[in-house]
Amino acid sequence: MNELITVYLIGIAGVGKYSIAQEIGKFGYKVVDNHLINNPIFSLIDWDSNKPIPLDVWAAIDQVRDIIFDFIASNTHSNFVFTNELLEIDYDRKVYDKVKNLAEKRGSLFIPVRITASQDVHAKRITTQSRVKRFKTTNVEHIKKHNQLINIQHKNLLHIDTTNLSAEQAALHIMSFIKNLNKKP
Repeated sequence: MNELITVYLIGIAGVGKYSIAQEIGKFGYKVVDNHLINNPIFSLIDWDSNKPIPLDVWAAIDQVRDIIFDFIASNTHSNFVFTNELLEIDYDRKVYDKVKNLAEKRGSLFIPVRITASQDVHAKRITTQSRVKRFKTTNVEHIKKHNQLINIQHKNLLHIDTTNLSAEQAALHIMSFIKNLNKKP
């Protein structure tokens, strides 16, 4: 089966979403990391990655997201992997619905992947300096405050705990899951 696919990696900061997305990209997927959308705006404000993001920037980020999504909607020949930290709040629910609706609009198979990791592994991953360059939080307290991931109900939902998995192993697990979904009648 040669079906279009949209993978959506969802997890708290530091679980490995971007690293896993890069590995999935090696299978020909286009990576749409949330920082691809956020960073044009984040780079224009005085923001310290250890402080909360000012609330007034989200309207501008929504405009960037809508432009990117409109462009992707007309792409009927590429598979995509999206990343996001989505919490159980109204704004994040709307973002999730936008990605799900984009997948449906493209006629692609939608696969949300909920990614978790232990707090110890999180604490090690979130403090790396490479995160600062991409306007990512390095605040360990973020893990404790933002641990309520969005509750997703979807027939293709996959859960992966990356505590003991490399990004490559997690990506291979996702690709195997997709292959098995495509085998179903």
